[in-house]
Amino acid sequence: MILRKPWKHPAKREIALGLFVAYIAALLVMALEGDWSAPADMLASARERLASLKGIHLTPFETIGGQLAALPSDESLTQLLGNTVLFMPWGFFLPLLWEKFRRLLPVAGMCLALTVFIESTQLFLGRTVDVDDLLLNFLGSMAGAGLWHLIRRLRKE
Repeated sequence: MILRKPWKHPAKREIALGLFVAYIAALLVMALEGDWSAPADMLASARERLASLKGIHLTPFETIGGQLAALPSDESLTQLLGNTVLFMPWGFFLPLLWEKFRRLLPVAGMCLALTVFIESTQLFLGRTVDVDDLLLNFLGSMAGAGLWHLIRRLRKE
């Protein structure tokens, strides 16, 4: 981007890439907020948490079920929609910017990789690790990829 000086000749791809970078930066700042300390302390904390399963929810649909039961509360709606909608741009921008992610398997792999990275990193930061967050994040990412494919198909007709 710097070499091509997009401010003089703004290309659609460079604008989309800039938006994607801004989105990723904001997402990582939000997702990686937590208790940062010395790496050894973070590792010790993660080991403790794994041994006790404190703040680790590994039963699929347990948290989602509780949030669905609590609807229409604002907190439940925010958690369900937030964890889904927040990751839609990831799934949308991947096929938009890179042709190799225009097929199901590569885009699904990258969508899963990001959510696994974020949830596993949160283990070291003292944040809740929840398999339901992973499911909702993945669902949102794939919905974003589906939206890109739908828009592409509509524009070709």
